[in-house]
Amino acid sequence: MEGTTMATRDPHEARDRQGPGWLQLLVDQAGVPELEAHRRLLVADGADEARTDQEARSAVEVALLLQERRQRAVELAALNDIAGHLAAVADPADLLVEVVDQARRLLGVDLTYVALLSGEDLRIEVASGDRSSALVGIRLPRTAGLVGSVAGTGTPRWTSDYAADPELVHEEGADRAARAESIRGLLGVPLAVRGRVLGVLLAAKREERRFGPHEISLLSGLGAHAAVAIHNARTAAELREAKEGLESTLRLDADLTRAVLAGGDPESLVERVQALTDVPVRWVEHPADGAVGAALAGAARSGEPGPVVAGAEIVQPVAAAGQLFGALVASGPGAVTDPVTGVAPPRGLSGEPDPADALLLLERAAPLIALTLVGARATARAAQLGRDIATVDLLSRAEPDVAADHRRWRGAGLDPRRPHVVVVVEGDPDAARRHVAGLGLGAHVASAVHHDRFVLVAPAALDVEARWGAQEAPVAGLAGPVVETAGLRAAWSEAARTARALTALGRRPGSGGGLSRGDDLGVFAVLLSRAGTRELQEQVERELGAVLAEEGRRGVPLTETLEVFLDQGRRPTATAAALRVHVNTVYQRLATLDGLLGPAWRERALELQVLLRLGRAARELDGLVPAHSPGPALGRSR
Repeated sequence: MEGTTMATRDPHEARDRQGPGWLQLLVDQAGVPELEAHRRLLVADGADEARTDQEARSAVEVALLLQERRQRAVELAALNDIAGHLAAVADPADLLVEVVDQARRLLGVDLTYVALLSGEDLRIEVASGDRSSALVGIRLPRTAGLVGSVAGTGTPRWTSDYAADPELVHEEGADRAARAESIRGLLGVPLAVRGRVLGVLLAAKREERRFGPHEISLLSGLGAHAAVAIHNARTAAELREAKEGLESTLRLDADLTRAVLAGGDPESLVERVQALTDVPVRWVEHPADGAVGAALAGAARSGEPGPVVAGAEIVQPVAAAGQLFGALVASGPGAVTDPVTGVAPPRGLSGEPDPADALLLLERAAPLIALTLVGARATARAAQLGRDIATVDLLSRAEPDVAADHRRWRGAGLDPRRPHVVVVVEGDPDAARRHVAGLGLGAHVASAVHHDRFVLVAPAALDVEARWGAQEAPVAGLAGPVVETAGLRAAWSEAARTARALTALGRRPGSGGGLSRGDDLGVFAVLLSRAGTRELQEQVERELGAVLAEEGRRGVPLTETLEVFLDQGRRPTATAAALRVHVNTVYQRLATLDGLLGPAWRERALELQVLLRLGRAARELDGLVPAHSPGPALGRSR
């Protein structure tokens, strides 16, 4: 009995020897070694070995599960901390550095990097753990390598050995960078926001590595936070850019509006635009030469107000009410898209950011310059109209009041004390006005359109005759100098008759006619005078009376045929082409002329040709036949 008592162990003593139970060990976060030691202790104390092994296995499973849960909790807490930190990073470049550093720390890998979509390529922007300069900055096709696969599908992908993976699209640039970094195991996850892929976050090992679901999930979670942060950074940058653009636009509008209200010309407005940008800006009037001129011509045809590219320049047309005045031209404005923000900051020729977007400046300045030009031209037209009226009044009537007469002179921009000359131009008044504008005569001249002819009154001291030129200059008559209003009207009549005579005699711009006085006409001035015209008509009646009578009776243009035949060197075929009739018709008319003038009329061809031209010129001067009309040159006066 006594032995039995001594052999029986106290259960409290056994529990003390075995230590805490399985539950307490799990509560105390015991590891696998501690659980194994507890199992051996129980078996040594005589516990059932099979049962103890089963309890130990269950305890180990629970311990591993709890350890995994604790690790997940730590990682989730880390992700939350990272998300908060990323949201607080304002600089997009710093944001990317933070992403790769945190990814490398969380996954315990050798290398992490980010590739963002840039146009049709992927560009590696930043890396953590890189050992060479071959990685950051490399551009890859969107289909190349593991990064291209992730960007294309929008789903994670990994490979245990990058170089040996035949399923990847290997591209030389990507493979060269991988070799430089000794990349083998590689995991990539998309950086996507609302289904739109912005880029790829990658984690790499320099040894063969298989990535499990937990690691993929962890990097994907970090990638999701990073994508949102990048998207927010881009949005914030765009908002800042829009705000700065709006502020710049408002400043520009205010500045240009002040310039317009102050009566600024295009050059002064361009100077204000230039002050806001480093990109060279200049004003080009329409029409112009070269690539800019071609761009302006295209804009004039299309009517489109938007900017166009002409070589290395941007051309912003300036137009109003369908009228194209010219263009603002910006030389070489380059813009480089920031890979992180996705914003294209304006840059000058030096590559540094401009204080304002040159294109925005052109677009905002163009309408204001157009309004300035419209106003300036309207003012100029009004002033010109007033001077035209005063000039026409001087040429049209006498004013007995000397003081009032002098006011008329000054109203036309003239000094009544100085001698003046009068120029009258036949033909297009607008072309004549443009020619005069290019002579540089200054402000003390008057011009107008009087009786459908352009008239210029200028001080004699300006020597208009020497300035006028001959080649391509309008054909014009000159008279003066005169110093009184009556003399001015007489000079106008003389210059107008000279201009009409020159035109009637066939003078044209470019024919060397230029500016002529009545005395320059020589014998033609006598022949085309009133008395000379009467004698000329009598001579026509004597020489060509029979032809004129036959022409009146039959209605056949015999005198016109005769004149053209002589002008064409007496060639029937050329005459037919000039008259637009069949050559046989010309032969028939020539036969009629032979019968009317006699067979020897061709021997007097030069005499008849001069007579025909003088007759036409005289009738044009008298207004009986429009200048250079295709009808008969001669006819009996009624």
